[in-house]
Amino acid sequence: MGSHEKGRFGAAILYVTHEPELTDYYAGLGFTLSPDGIGIPTPLGLICHGPLEGFRFSVKPLRTGIQMESMPTPHGRHLIIRGILPGPAR
Repeated sequence: MGSHEKGRFGAAILYVTHEPELTDYYAGLGFTLSPDGIGIPTPLGLICHGPLEGFRFSVKPLRTGIQMESMPTPHGRHLIIRGILPGPAR
C-alpha cells in the first residue's frame, strides 16, 4: 500500500454545470456561482473554462487552502480559483 503527503492527491474543488434556476439550490449546498466560468492560475498563465450557453457554473472547495475570487478576465467575469495548482503570485 502506498502513502502520500496529506492533501497532495484528490479533488480540490467540485463544480457543477446547471440551469440558472438551480443557482439558489446549489448555493444552499455551499456552492459559489461563477457568472461566466472558472479560471485556474498556473505558472504559465490562466486556464479558463466556461459552461455551455444558457447554463451556469457553481463551485465548491473540497479542501482547505482553496481561495476563490470573482474578477474580470479576457473571457468574461470568472471565479478565479487559487490553491489547486502552483500559480503566479497575485
